[in-house]
Amino acid sequence: MASRENGHPGVLVVTMVVVIGTFMAVLDTSILNVALPKLMVLFSVDTKEIQWILTAYMLVSGAVIPIMSYLGDNFGYRTLYAYCLASFTLGSLLCGLAWNNESLIVFRVIQALGGGLIQPASMALMFRFIPKEKMGMAMGLFGLSIAVAPSIGPTLGGFIVEDYSWRWLFMINVPLGVLGFVLCQTLLPETQKNPSSHFDFWGLLLSSSSAFLYLLALDKGQDWGWTSYSIVMLFVTATALLALLIVVELNHPQPMLDLRLFKVAQFTYGVVISSCLTILLMGGILLWPIYLQNIRGYSAMQTGVILMPQAVAMGLMMPIAGKLYDKIGARPMALVGIPLIGISTYLMHMITVDTPQSVFNVWLILRGMGLGLTFMPVNTAAIGAVPLMKSGAASTLNNLVRAVAGSFGIAMTTSLLENRQVFHLHRMVEGLDLFSPSWQVMQQSATGILAATGDTSAAQPTMLTLMYNQLQLHTNTWATADVFMAFSLSVVLVLPLAFLLKKTGSKGGPPAITE
Repeated sequence: MASRENGHPGVLVVTMVVVIGTFMAVLDTSILNVALPKLMVLFSVDTKEIQWILTAYMLVSGAVIPIMSYLGDNFGYRTLYAYCLASFTLGSLLCGLAWNNESLIVFRVIQALGGGLIQPASMALMFRFIPKEKMGMAMGLFGLSIAVAPSIGPTLGGFIVEDYSWRWLFMINVPLGVLGFVLCQTLLPETQKNPSSHFDFWGLLLSSSSAFLYLLALDKGQDWGWTSYSIVMLFVTATALLALLIVVELNHPQPMLDLRLFKVAQFTYGVVISSCLTILLMGGILLWPIYLQNIRGYSAMQTGVILMPQAVAMGLMMPIAGKLYDKIGARPMALVGIPLIGISTYLMHMITVDTPQSVFNVWLILRGMGLGLTFMPVNTAAIGAVPLMKSGAASTLNNLVRAVAGSFGIAMTTSLLENRQVFHLHRMVEGLDLFSPSWQVMQQSATGILAATGDTSAAQPTMLTLMYNQLQLHTNTWATADVFMAFSLSVVLVLPLAFLLKKTGSKGGPPAITE
């Protein structure tokens, strides 16, 4: 099988090796959420303390991304990927042996040091080993891990927490990590090295610090208050560091973050589109479990099963999209996939407290098809637009921007959801009194619930509690619908960018970069 350099392995071999690490790293972002309530009880900590298990991993994994291309160019991307797997696996083992909340947070940091670099290193390896004419299909298979892992995470996590020890949430990574490390070292040769004679210390410091502060502000904005002094200062400091970073990197001969890559128009278009899609993706990942568990009353396992058709649709479309990408490029698929995302998201704004599962499954499948058609082709087109020796730097920039975009998507979704909940609650109660039709309807609903449970002699406080719960269900559902509407409108802003992508497939060389 042809490859980009003599002696390199085939497409399936490379894809198989990198999928192992990527699947573990992506799975780890969703499998732990369902275990937090149990860990709060076991470690005797409150919500704010337990959340640092997630926050620490997110902050560190984002902050280490800028150094990826430097390490890969100097030591080889195979070595980098292998030792990222080793760090992630060691961290997983230590997390499984943790004895309190503090030790688990420390071990999550070790896990994140490797986990944050696995996905960008995987993409860099693929662009080093796989021929351009095979890249679309390979990235489609690679995308399966990114599509399936977040969807099965809550289901698998719920199963493990209910039937086994929480420690297995981390221990399941150990055999997979060891397998991935051995396969990487035995099946993949080392990539060509491009040692740097100047270590860009200030570039690393400024980029990591700026990313860390942005991620922290976006993660804690809702808890601390978006207009609080702490959050405002975090954003101001992060922005000042970013401005200084731009000046430093554009004047450095061998920058840690090669911002000159943004001179390549196709790379810039791809990064912007994929970042916008990441915001939409993270918004949906957050909203649907909230709706299904808090409003519909499903368990974490049931939620995972309900969301599985979207993952299946996304997973099925990715290899197809990869095959098509090799022939026709990213633009046609983006022009089909982005409208599918927009239409399905618009339909989701019609959601109610009793929408049939068959109806929203259709919406989710359409959304999954749109994401599957668009996500990996756009990312592939972005990184494939730069010279081969710059693929590591391009992957670093792409993943760093998408990490911040993902956190922004979660923060924006949470903030908008809570604001619309308050809005609808105020609108509902402002004209509510004992004689209003709305009050009579809610009272009849609450009476029906009490009658169904056989508790017809319930006291008035119980009746009021049930009526308040009904009020909350409706306002939360309307707020969720409003957020979906806002996301569907934002798709209109993304679609014009798809017309700027190349029409042709992946054959042909990338443009040169003017230094």
